[in-house]
Amino acid sequence: MVTDVNDNVPEWAMEPYPYLAVVSSEAPPGVLVYLLHARDGDEGSNGEVEYFLADGGDGCFAVDKNSGHVLTTGLPLQRDREYLLSVVAFDRLGSRSAPAMVSVIAGPRAPQFTNASYVISIPENTPEGQSFLVVLAISFQKQPICYSLLINPSSLFSMQQETGEISLTRTLDYENDQRRYLLMVRASEGPGGLSSAIEVSDGVQVVITDENDCVPEFLQSIYSVDGVSETVTTATSLLQVLASDCDSGLNAELTYYTLSPDFSISPHGTIFPAGRLDYERPNHLYEFVVMAVDNGEEPHSGTATIRIRMANINDQAPEFSQTVIKMSEPCVNYRTFVSEDAGPNTLVATVLAKDPDGDGIVYSITAGNEEGNFVIDSQKGDTYFVTL
Repeated sequence: MVTDVNDNVPEWAMEPYPYLAVVSSEAPPGVLVYLLHARDGDEGSNGEVEYFLADGGDGCFAVDKNSGHVLTTGLPLQRDREYLLSVVAFDRLGSRSAPAMVSVIAGPRAPQFTNASYVISIPENTPEGQSFLVVLAISFQKQPICYSLLINPSSLFSMQQETGEISLTRTLDYENDQRRYLLMVRASEGPGGLSSAIEVSDGVQVVITDENDCVPEFLQSIYSVDGVSETVTTATSLLQVLASDCDSGLNAELTYYTLSPDFSISPHGTIFPAGRLDYERPNHLYEFVVMAVDNGEEPHSGTATIRIRMANINDQAPEFSQTVIKMSEPCVNYRTFVSEDAGPNTLVATVLAKDPDGDGIVYSITAGNEEGNFVIDSQKGDTYFVTL
């Protein structure tokens, strides 16, 4: 069984801060001036709290130890004087809170904002006129509050006098406008009434945050590289592409992709062969698309075209138009006939070969013409009978 140990001290839980109150200078005994409230994280009797007035008040105030009510004692109060009361909270085993100061004025006092300062972040695409913050103040005299802006940089902000709602007078651009603004707000109790302001040192800070509203753009729409050898390996860097994004942070971080089966691209835009490349393809050209994608929550992408022109490598042998007959060495069988009375320079046959690499073809007779009866045109492949 686990039992609770008195290991927590009471902590004040009143709002707003600082702790302010008012009372009539003619208040009789027992008038409620302020309600203290502290919490203790322990359980049972260890968490029960009692309240005490430690100092201040000149005997004009008392604290009910059980309820935390700050009450008048009936002693005369000096009009418009501020009384500072130091109060403490104890749990039943004597653990003590830090002192709290309660300011009481015997008369009217200016409105109190519910927050001593405000810090709010809004996206750059916040629409004009849309409320993004409500500033509230308390009137101790129970009067209507009128709100206004004392500091309004470049008149970018508007404030509803009756509600304290703050909005923009135009949309802001994170990339081109200021990214942090400091406002000063005043709360007044109508014409001629008391007023107070959130000081400039704290004030209302408006921070503009980036939205993913830019699209990645490549520095070039088309990237080309010429004379790439068929023998390059998959570790060979062929080309570096680069894109930029006018956003900030993750919205501007780019990763590169391609759907080409013949090439790969690193996350930083370096292009490599994905396998062996081939010169013998249409126009000796590879053309494909690469993408740059930002890392925004709703990503945007841009594209560019890549053109890789191949250089020829003499890596394939010429091929005759006739079927190859497999012997000790590859050869081609052309069948033809010549008349026994054929004269010199009679055309006997024409042989035809093509080179897949596109190189020029040179023809020659390498065997079977030991007596020199035939000649061949080295450029055309025409074979002629010379003499018997």
